[in-house]
Amino acid sequence: MVEIVLFLDLHQPRRVRKSFTRGKLVAERMEGLYFDDELNREILIRTAKKCYAPALKVLIENAREGGFKCALGASGIFLEQCERWDPDLLRLIQELLDTGACEMVAGTYYRSLASQISGNELREQIELHRKLIRELFRVEPSAVANTDFIYDNRIAKIFEGMGFKVALTEFPEAVMGWHSPCYLYKAEGAELALLMRNSRLSDDIGFRFTDRSWPEWPLTPEKYAGWLSLMEGDLVFLALDMATFGEHHPAGSGILDFLRHLPGEAAKHPGLEFATPTAAAGHFKAAGTADIRETISWADAEKDLSCWLANAMQQYSFQTLLFLEPLARLAGPKFMRVWRLFSMSDHYLYMSTKGGESGAFHGYLSSFSSPVEAFMAITNAMTDFKYKLYDALGERAVLYKMIRGELPSAHAFRFFSGFAAPLGLAARNLTELKDALETLGEDSLKFHLARGDLSRWVREVLGADSLSVELDRLRALAQTKDVRADAIRAVDRAIADAEGRMGRLGADTTPSHRGPTAGGLPSGVR
Repeated sequence: MVEIVLFLDLHQPRRVRKSFTRGKLVAERMEGLYFDDELNREILIRTAKKCYAPALKVLIENAREGGFKCALGASGIFLEQCERWDPDLLRLIQELLDTGACEMVAGTYYRSLASQISGNELREQIELHRKLIRELFRVEPSAVANTDFIYDNRIAKIFEGMGFKVALTEFPEAVMGWHSPCYLYKAEGAELALLMRNSRLSDDIGFRFTDRSWPEWPLTPEKYAGWLSLMEGDLVFLALDMATFGEHHPAGSGILDFLRHLPGEAAKHPGLEFATPTAAAGHFKAAGTADIRETISWADAEKDLSCWLANAMQQYSFQTLLFLEPLARLAGPKFMRVWRLFSMSDHYLYMSTKGGESGAFHGYLSSFSSPVEAFMAITNAMTDFKYKLYDALGERAVLYKMIRGELPSAHAFRFFSGFAAPLGLAARNLTELKDALETLGEDSLKFHLARGDLSRWVREVLGADSLSVELDRLRALAQTKDVRADAIRAVDRAIADAEGRMGRLGADTTPSHRGPTAGGLPSGVR
């Protein structure tokens, strides 16, 4: 017996405006300033009519006829837009769940890059999503899928720690070697069960269904069910974007009829039956342990993070996002909500400059005319948001920038070993200054103390007057002794003082994204 696990993903982003008029706005109106909800509403309603509603009705019909099972993933952002603009879609999802044939899968509320920000942010966004699913549909998810199946060993341990029994992810052929996706696996160092996507069979529907140059075109339910019946193993995990059925492939292509008739054709093969992810994970023993150290996803041919974080525009925008996180947390829930909207993976996908089929698909998904236009839109929005954060935080923002802020390049302090001898080392805040002093040679430190430029930068740029006085005092001592340890202690005291002042203002200065954002070691399977 081979079990077919069909997972369908529903998501529509909150797209950023191409341009907006800056001005002082109360926090409640920031979303309307930055996000083009006229466009977002139009796209949701259009896609619901062409795709989501017809496909959900087919799934309900199949479920009522018996023998059919499936799973849905629906981002919190998608469900919010349904509540606001098309509540009939929510009623269709509830109707499908009421058949008992569909499992709801948890994920990141904002369909975001939370897992690359921090473990804490990933947990918080998944908890927000779980809560929304409970409130809307009265079900408790036991399966989880990160944004676009982003996954590694670190993420697996987070999922297991949250109580999930099974995670959905991609099958990385380069890592798994001779192993097959048609088995259940176990996460490295955890008991979490893994369903790994059969990318070939999934993409036969998702990408090749209307490709007349494909040797297997046309793809019929009979042919596809025959392929499924020939698979060796325990299960076939198929994962697709719900927009496949009526949007990516138009209804006139026969894609909805394919979905309608596939269960009946599969039933003609005695060795095939449908199952939900949690049920399938309970039916089989793990065939091995998947040791995924480098982060994977289901995106593009590379199956990694490159569609979001490869080029300079994407990296700059993501670093800006990281910088703004602790400020948004300090400013309160309304600001944190806007920051999380900026964490949506779609914004970074639209900046991708890949060519070929991947680039064409990214362009098809984007509402911008080019990656550069997408970059300018998100940059303008996050820059405006940054200054609204500064206005809202007042002294707290000044203190945070002193401790951990990222100054423009021209304002950073650059270290030299002597005249016209740059070391390639710079500091933008007190934390980076301490790190630099711990690696800096004594001669370089004495060079800057003698010139007085370091104490002047600390005073005039960072506003750390007491530290500036301490560094000036060390200038005289540096003539007769090594003072690097003294300088480090002075910076430590300045950081502690600023953090204490922050604490008295009720603020935490520690970003949640400290440490690496992804694994970097070779992967393998045992």
